[in-house]
Amino acid sequence: MKAVYKNVILKGDLVMAKLAFKEPERADKMLYASKVTKELKEMTVNMGRSLVCLNLCEDEFFDKVRRGESPGTYPVVMARLCKCLKIDEKDCLEGIAYSELSQMVFSAIRLGAIDFVQGQKLMLELSYEDYEEFEPFNPVQDILSKLHENREPKVFMS
Repeated sequence: MKAVYKNVILKGDLVMAKLAFKEPERADKMLYASKVTKELKEMTVNMGRSLVCLNLCEDEFFDKVRRGESPGTYPVVMARLCKCLKIDEKDCLEGIAYSELSQMVFSAIRLGAIDFVQGQKLMLELSYEDYEEFEPFNPVQDILSKLHENREPKVFMS
């Protein structure tokens, strides 16, 4: 989880969320392309499009997602939503980081991989760090995700 948090969330999702404040279409396409497996692509798009469908604000990028002109990845949609709601960029990025980390921790607890005390310690240990370069890299996650795509039964989407 530490590797995914640092190498995928901080160096990938959040760098593109930051870019999304200015160039959402570019950020969305780059982030979507960085998700190697079908499951990882579907997961981020399903979450992002669900947020767009809530119609919480008017945004040209959201219109493009609705028309299928942009994928609508979760971190990019969240960044645009924050911008629309006038939430500070740093607060937005920290919120996305917490959301994605807590989602991983809660899944690990439900699966019995860690207990809730270990989960809380992990949440306290990992904090938001600001990265400028987009360099998501976690080949182990990609391999496990690919194996999971072909596995039955599935407990969770990757």
